[in-house]
Formats: sequence, structure tokens, C-alpha cells
Amino acid sequence: MGTYEHRLDSKARLVLPAKIREKLGDVVVAALGLENCISLYSEEEWGRFLEKIKSQPFYSNRDAREFQRIMVGAAEEITVDGTGRILLPGHLRKYAGLTQEVVISGLADHVEIWDRERWVNIWEAGLENLSEIAKGMDGF
Repeated sequence: MGTYEHRLDSKARLVLPAKIREKLGDVVVAALGLENCISLYSEEEWGRFLEKIKSQPFYSNRDAREFQRIMVGAAEEITVDGTGRILLPGHLRKYAGLTQEVVISGLADHVEIWDRERWVNIWEAGLENLSEIAKGMDGF
């Protein structure tokens, strides 16, 4: 949980907040996130995500094949260094359009890293439509 504003350093490294590091562990998996962000998973959560992907009918469903190729093919294991930093891979930074200013957002089972400007737009649009969004979800 939580939202944190941070900066990438000159080598594209990001210091993860202590609370986030505690939940993710010493090795994280960085992957493409939906709506052009980077998703970070603990090794355990990434394993659960892979099980969901593998449960899809790979040979009979083109969307399942493409999703697996793109999501798993672009993912990378990253070790958190002794100062709590991670080096974000270039292809993921490019996909997410990251500049120096970023937002780290903790979600239920993973963390998202957003370009700050993109995050502000997503956040403001979400706030404006929160009631409508909730109506489309089961149980809300």
C-alpha cells in the first residue's frame, strides 16, 4: 500500500521505500505494467502470476500466447542492492516513458512505477470517476 514520489538517479537506479522493500524482498521481478507503467513483484507473487498465465490455453488461444510472450519475455529478475536501489532495465523504462520524476504505488499484490506526469493524469481521472469505476466492479 501507499504512494511514494521518488527520482531516478543518473544511472536509472531507483531507491525503493523501506516499506516496499520489506514486502518485496531482496530479489524482485520487473515486468510490463498495464497502461504503460512498470510492475514489480516479489518472487512469490511473480510465481502466482506465472501460474495464472500458464493456466491459459497457450496452443488454442492466440491472445494467451501473445500475452505470455510479451509479459514473460520482457520481465527481468532484479537484485535490490545494499542501499535499497534497483536498476530499472532500459526496455521497461522506455515502455513506461519514465523520466527522472517517478511515483511508486503499492497495490494488493504488486507495486507499480509510473512516470510522475502520467501518474498525476491517471490519478486525477480515477478520482473523478471513482464512483462509476466502483459500479463496474463485483461487490462494490
